[in-house]
Amino acid sequence: MLKKWIMAGAALTLLSAGALTLAACGDDDDDSGGKSADLTSAKVDCKDLGVTAPARIKSAGKFIVASDLSYAPMEFVKEGTNDAIGADVDIANCIAAAWGVKADVQNTPFDAIIAALTSKKADVIMSSMTANDERKKQVDFVEYFTAGSGILVKKGNPEKVKTIADLCGKKVAIQVGTVQIDEAEEQNGKCGDKKISIQTFEQNTDTIQAVGTGRADAALMDFPVAIYGASKVKGTEVVGEQYDTGNYGIAVRKDDGEVKTGLEAALKAMREKGKYDAILKYWGLEAGALK
Repeated sequence: MLKKWIMAGAALTLLSAGALTLAACGDDDDDSGGKSADLTSAKVDCKDLGVTAPARIKSAGKFIVASDLSYAPMEFVKEGTNDAIGADVDIANCIAAAWGVKADVQNTPFDAIIAALTSKKADVIMSSMTANDERKKQVDFVEYFTAGSGILVKKGNPEKVKTIADLCGKKVAIQVGTVQIDEAEEQNGKCGDKKISIQTFEQNTDTIQAVGTGRADAALMDFPVAIYGASKVKGTEVVGEQYDTGNYGIAVRKDDGEVKTGLEAALKAMREKGKYDAILKYWGLEAGALK
């Protein structure tokens, strides 16, 4: 079980236009003396891992990855640019380099991301996607990381929230398409007359904004993302421990066995050569490593 995350200092990149409002509500809470702004890529050399690219990807010369770039530190956009960065992006780039191709990370809304894969607009999904049973009906997974859910609230926790059960009767912000929607709806079945008022947003940064501006009492998201955001933006904090822990998976089409096999071989080589651990260490995510 993952109980504690040691997060590397890195400024939270606010991706949506509305997120600028959140930045105005509180100064950046960075205690790393400015070092955080330099975190962009683990820069691991993955060219000689001894693996072979799937034939289709080798022929195309690129590895197309669908990712919702609003989920720092896993996948987000470098401030002031259109460049995708984050742990998932570094892992995708490492796999691509091992295959001798370029990674093409395409920003894709999370609630449309499986459709982008199954319609062949992307080769895989790498977007902090929990490999749960419902999604396994649509796609296959190569699992590579573990995380649970977390609760982000206003600093000082004025609503005295400790667990998801304490959210009954409260307004809760959640990104569309995420497992946290299911978790909140499941909890609503236990809430009696005081249901959770679920507010959905296209980007996770908007859920943080909703808490920061008082539109929501709390936000639900993956625990490492909640910790990262709260450590970088004043006025928010994470309460309690993570819950409902599960594995992230790289999603592939069910008829794309060669790519799935290639991913498994690449990730195995990354672990053996220390590349996987180096990427997670750079982003402060060692506690989520799959052994």
